[in-house]
Amino acid sequence: MTFRIGVIGAGAHGTRYLRHALRDVPGMTATALCRRTRDEGRRLATEFGCRYHSAPADLIADPAVDGVVVCTPPSSHFDLAAAVLAADKPLLLEKPLTGTLAEAERLAELTAAAKVPLMLAQALRWNPVVVRVRELARQLGPIRLVRLAQRLAPTTLAWQRDLSQTVSGSVLLTGVHLFDLARHLPGAEFVTVDSRLARVLNPVVEDLFLARAELDDGCWVSLEVSKYTRSRACWLEMVGEEGQLQADYLEGGILLRREGRTERIDLAATAPTLPPLLADWLAAVEGRRPVPVTVDDGVATLRVVDACYRSEAAQAAVTL
Repeated sequence: MTFRIGVIGAGAHGTRYLRHALRDVPGMTATALCRRTRDEGRRLATEFGCRYHSAPADLIADPAVDGVVVCTPPSSHFDLAAAVLAADKPLLLEKPLTGTLAEAERLAELTAAAKVPLMLAQALRWNPVVVRVRELARQLGPIRLVRLAQRLAPTTLAWQRDLSQTVSGSVLLTGVHLFDLARHLPGAEFVTVDSRLARVLNPVVEDLFLARAELDDGCWVSLEVSKYTRSRACWLEMVGEEGQLQADYLEGGILLRREGRTERIDLAATAPTLPPLLADWLAAVEGRRPVPVTVDDGVATLRVVDACYRSEAAQAAVTL
């Protein structure tokens, strides 16, 4: 039986979910979408052969929708997620889990009592370079240092300059990618964070942050998001006692250094992450595998977000 999804928030990213669900994921299709702009929403519904709903509640209640994907600003995540779970429909929720840590913890309680799964769409876990890095990390011995940097052009999205929708800036909107990878790759949890923030071009929220952190296995972590440069770069480094690696998860390629030798691994990073992500969500919904990114992962990441803001306010390192 085909699993039918509806997408709330059919903007640029939500449209990607629609396209991949219709074309690239066996056993899945898209039957409905919700977008605030009615004319554009109806146009997209015609293009994709889907139903159009102007209100999220109508999409959630649609009997032709078996599961829901939420791709809206983070300020709306808790209310929408609660409504989807209350309707007993599986939920794929775009990162960040919620706009605040308090909401994340409340959503974890709702998920624990729900009859259906919630999966968090931390799509970088499905990036081909990141997948390979996690495999290669076993060759590095105990990991002592992880560096992550994501440098992007200034936002063109109006809602990311509106505090009522974005809640906060690059720590919440982009930093969650890095916080999740820093947990996922070595398999450890944050214990301390020392973070500094700045507004460079965004007049409302931070578009630059630097942080250093320590994980519970003793690994040190360096984190950076720059969202003001008219260029892009995504870098990842891991340094272990037996070797080190450097990876570019935007354009591709890995350098693995061990025992006096350097191995260059030419691996593209351009393969879409949403088809395998959607396939794994479907497998979790059908009970064929555990949920790969859980609400608890989302809460752990929001704890790091909260610590970054507390550290900036105190101008000192804080514990989680």
